[in-house]
Amino acid sequence: MVSGESSTGLSLVRSGPVATLTIEREHAGNSIDRTTAAEMARVVASLSDDPDLVMVVVTGAGKRFFCTGGDVKDYRALRTERAVRNLSLLMQRTLDALERLPALAVAAISGTALGGGLELALACDVRIADEGCELSLPQARLGVIPGWGGTHRLVRTIGRSRALELLTTGRVVPAREALSMGLVDAIVPPGEVMPRVASLAESVTAAAPRAARSMKPAVAAGADREAVADLFADLWLSEDHLEAERAYSERRPPRFTGR
Repeated sequence: MVSGESSTGLSLVRSGPVATLTIEREHAGNSIDRTTAAEMARVVASLSDDPDLVMVVVTGAGKRFFCTGGDVKDYRALRTERAVRNLSLLMQRTLDALERLPALAVAAISGTALGGGLELALACDVRIADEGCELSLPQARLGVIPGWGGTHRLVRTIGRSRALELLTTGRVVPAREALSMGLVDAIVPPGEVMPRVASLAESVTAAAPRAARSMKPAVAAGADREAVADLFADLWLSEDHLEAERAYSERRPPRFTGR
């Protein structure tokens, strides 16, 4: 796992049950080269094994770029079908793993989220952006399609017709339009993205840790009655639920332990 700035272009900072993953390639628009892609896969895999994590923040260094997708200069070396497919599959698996994390994944978007950068944001559960952000999937103008799983996530997020319009035109979506169509969940003034994320983290970490980590599996279970019943029963008998009952009776804040 990366801790602090890394030669791979990623940093991971842990603050209690919250981890912040930052793309540290501002000089290259926070684009993702092959080395960074491989390291991101390893970092996300390590986060999935962390039982104490309740929230993961994904962001880009600086104020101009969240992420501009793949590093075009680096990807010029991809000249075989196998190499191109392998990179696409690596990033699809990585974003799938990010989406499957029990912890809430939050994209903190300052500036531009372009191409694969927007695909990365779409793999997060919540997207908070600044008022000056610009979002787009311009791959059609480059002669390709989104290769990191962004097509199906875009459809799921904003609906088929809107998704196809954005995909085929590749146009830029400004912040307020993105909010109105559900492409982002909140917009804040410039410089206020991370404070808003910190406020969200405070609310999330106030919940019982196991319950917080069970919400995404419960949502994924959908109408699967047995799966929901299993989760509910497990949490009902947990120490944290018993503590919540005691705290309610004693009119005091609960002291959760994650057990």
